Amino acid sequence: MVHLMSNSPISIVKARFGDDPKKAKEKLVAAVKKVAGKDLWLDRLNEEKGLQHVSNRKLLHLEQVFEAIAKEVGSRDKLIGEIAKLGGRPQDEDYKTRLAEESTPSLWDRYQAVQSSSSGKSGSN
Repeated sequence: MVHLMSNSPISIVKARFGDDPKKAKEKLVAAVKKVAGKDLWLDRLNEEKGLQHVSNRKLLHLEQVFEAIAKEVGSRDKLIGEIAKLGGRPQDEDYKTRLAEESTPSLWDRYQAVQSSSSGKSGSN
């Protein structure tokens, strides 16, 4: 049996941004900031550390999540609205306020779960 190893986060970063780990990390951070923009970013960073101290794995995940959200719904606010709508609570402002407190990746996970459960409901009718 052959085991295929997935690429490690550092090898992915090096392949995309170059072999110098420090420069590659800076380019990855810039890529995350670019894709996040002001519509997806929720600034909860430790001011002293910033994104430079976040692991490559987490940065790659953030970039992937931000790209998916931008493609699917466009912004964090629209994502919250879609979650509320799919959950049958489009007018519930308290619910939307609670959703707004969650991290963007958590919202994306919630959106995918609600979307798959609502598509399952519509298929059984």
